[in-house]
Amino acid sequence: MKNNILNEGYKTSEYFFEKGKGDKIYSNSKYFIDTSNCAGTLLLGHNHKIFKKSISDYSRQNISIFAHPNLHSFNFSRNIKKIFHWFDKIIFCNTGSEAITKSLRICRSLNKKKFIVNATGSWHGSVDQFLFYPNKKLKPNFLSNGLKDDDKKTLLYIPYNDLKLTKKILNKNKKNINSIFLEPIQGCLPLENVSKYLKYLRKFCSNNNIPLVFDEMITGIRSNNFSVQNHLKIYSDITTLGKIIGGGLPIGIIGLSKKVAKKISKNNAIFFGGTFSGNSLSSYVGNETLKYIVKNKSIIKNINDKSSFFQREMNLFFKKNKLNLKIYRYSSIVRIVYTGKKIQNRDQRDFFENKYIKKIKTFRKFLLKKNIYYSSNGIIFFSHATTLKNIKYIMKQMKIGSLKYFKR
Repeated sequence: MKNNILNEGYKTSEYFFEKGKGDKIYSNSKYFIDTSNCAGTLLLGHNHKIFKKSISDYSRQNISIFAHPNLHSFNFSRNIKKIFHWFDKIIFCNTGSEAITKSLRICRSLNKKKFIVNATGSWHGSVDQFLFYPNKKLKPNFLSNGLKDDDKKTLLYIPYNDLKLTKKILNKNKKNINSIFLEPIQGCLPLENVSKYLKYLRKFCSNNNIPLVFDEMITGIRSNNFSVQNHLKIYSDITTLGKIIGGGLPIGIIGLSKKVAKKISKNNAIFFGGTFSGNSLSSYVGNETLKYIVKNKSIIKNINDKSSFFQREMNLFFKKNKLNLKIYRYSSIVRIVYTGKKIQNRDQRDFFENKYIKKIKTFRKFLLKKNIYYSSNGIIFFSHATTLKNIKYIMKQMKIGSLKYFKR
């Protein structure tokens, strides 16, 4: 069958998935235990009862799509604000990438300074201004064709979780910094002890009147207290959300602090529109899902406990068998890192992992043959539907595969 799709993954994918239920996805009647759950979107698992019920209720009540204000986005915004209490205003977007694009637009309306600062290891979606990667000297290199040279010249990298070098770079350029963007917790290396680094960025931005933007696409709702910011009591000026908060449908959300909302209220020329921005379907399903998760608070604990069990047991196995591997975890964001060395950011991770790239791909294919889908981005997101039995099966096969491919 000829593949006509150019999106990432379609050229190299061995399987095209057609349906999912609970913790499994299916391709041509063959099932796989899903360790991705739509890149962390499906906190409750595939086709959870609240998703099916909300879709059914939406249809039964004759709710329709509107390209103008609707009650469902209004109701959704009120429930979002109950969790993200520091949001003064909310902007609905179609995707996470769009939320980043409009956040950049907001920041550039606040000041005319040159540099957009990004922390290494942060992923902000398919946004031109961030489709770069840092070289060894932290200079941006193109990640895609079709990007502007000007965006390369205005992007400044700071090394995530490297406080000393970050201070040096920011202090040197503080008069020319427009804004600072980062994922407070990163899927590339989900660390638990980063509060000191985040506190410094918060203080630096406050002292120099620079907007601080936290991208909580993957941590929003999934984290303890539903947010890294809630958990650590460190709050950004602008927050972007997506994935889980849409209940399984495409969505992006921007939350503005009172300070930022007050500033941009004087500038009505900022454009936030879009046909499906705040559409009633994503808003209705997202709101019903959010209410369900908040009401059933044990869901987060359940997923965290399963993720903790996986991390603890696998790390004990790696240590016992002298394997140069380690599981890193923040809440239920889990990653296998292919070095036993202590590392503090993606740059260090990549330095040690580069020599294992072929083995990592082979390991992933091994798991696929054992009916385990392990995403190429390397992040493991267990869901509420992921059974302990299947986690133990995943662990069994990962132990076999790690001894086969990574034994020194």
